[in-house]
Amino acid sequence: MGPIGKLAAPIVAGSLCLLCSPAPGRTQAHSLHQQSAAAILESRFNDPDTSYLLLDHEGRVIAQKWDGKEQEVAIGSLIKPFVAAAYAQTHRTYPAFRCLGGKTCWLPRGHGRMGIREAIAQSCNSYFRQLAANSKPNFPASLLNDYGLNPHTDGQQGEAAPLALARAYLRFGQRRNEPALAPIFDGMAESAVNGTAKAAGKAFGSGREDMLAKTGTAPCTHARKAPGDGFTVLLYPAERPQMLLLVRVHGHPGAIAAATAGQMLSAVSKGPE
Repeated sequence: MGPIGKLAAPIVAGSLCLLCSPAPGRTQAHSLHQQSAAAILESRFNDPDTSYLLLDHEGRVIAQKWDGKEQEVAIGSLIKPFVAAAYAQTHRTYPAFRCLGGKTCWLPRGHGRMGIREAIAQSCNSYFRQLAANSKPNFPASLLNDYGLNPHTDGQQGEAAPLALARAYLRFGQRRNEPALAPIFDGMAESAVNGTAKAAGKAFGSGREDMLAKTGTAPCTHARKAPGDGFTVLLYPAERPQMLLLVRVHGHPGAIAAATAGQMLSAVSKGPE
């Protein structure tokens, strides 16, 4: 597995459900589809504690309900795929570590021994702490900054403006077929099936194997304070992402945000009833 290459150019996409790139002469129909997607989310997902951004494959906002989408907030474990990508710049393989749980991870009993694929799918805090401890100080900073993310020195946490974060994930998703990053994307696909985002896969239905997902829980940044806020990012389809949905649910963990995100993506994909 070789080091990561340069950032990929935007994908030129074919047609796909409501939010596909329009064929020549179909721009008006495409615009109507986008309007439908925005109307669906606005009418069915109007909980004041839920924020969302829906982007097309070129990073254009299709639908949004997010106050301060250009202001930096803590993003929790959503930073982990980028940290893993930074590690791949200077290493040919990913290590395996044992998660013992306790205070080292969100799962008290621990995850046991796992590689990067499982660590991404299960969002294992212990794995990424050990990855950082076995790397040069602040090793992910350069790549994270390239993607518009603001890392902490421990490589475990970071901040980003939600819109910048969504576009960073889109750019990252365009690198789906790079061999060096395959374990990361495999982990994101597994997350929607058996990992921390499995509620998103279940809500989306039969296409869950074709979805990339990542969850995170971060300190609450609302004026009405809560123990934390849950985040989920979904890219669909997995091989050549055509849309991205970023969801935040105030006062709930990432697993709850995953269920909401899966319901949203399902509604947009099916179109108006």
